[in-house]
Amino acid sequence: MDAKDLQKWQQEKAKELFDYSHKLLDAAKQLSEHHIAEMEWGMKNALDSAKSAAKNDLAKLKDLQEEAAKEAAKRATVYQKKVKSVLKDIGESAADETEKHLEKVRNSLVNWLEEAENKIPSHADKLSKVVNEMSTTGQKMFKEGRRIVNQVADAAEKNIDELVKKSGGKK
Repeated sequence: MDAKDLQKWQQEKAKELFDYSHKLLDAAKQLSEHHIAEMEWGMKNALDSAKSAAKNDLAKLKDLQEEAAKEAAKRATVYQKKVKSVLKDIGESAADETEKHLEKVRNSLVNWLEEAENKIPSHADKLSKVVNEMSTTGQKMFKEGRRIVNQVADAAEKNIDELVKKSGGKK
């Protein structure tokens, strides 16, 4: 790799890192907006409860607390889904970038092997076939790993939803 190619590669990497840092910044902004909305709701609920307690209206305070508990369960589910969505977008973006780089590496390796075949004709086709199969297998493994991670995340979300429904039903 000569200096010109290295500089071009460094510029591409810098641009990719810059773009990814903006994606992370946007994700942090979305998460903080969700968090602020939850804090505002919590403060409103606490203020209503404090007003009822100050007026010594225990029946209304009890109703407020029950309503707040139900609403909190609903809001927790919505909040969890929003956070999962943001994190899933970031994860998919990172996986897409990784897959793109793996494909570049694979293509470079295949090109190198094709050049090597011309220079070393004896058994080069076998070496080329082995390396090609290895890179293809690695690519399949990466995709399978990505699929498994998504399945685990979906199963965890399903379990959390069931837990929230069960705890909501008991109250």
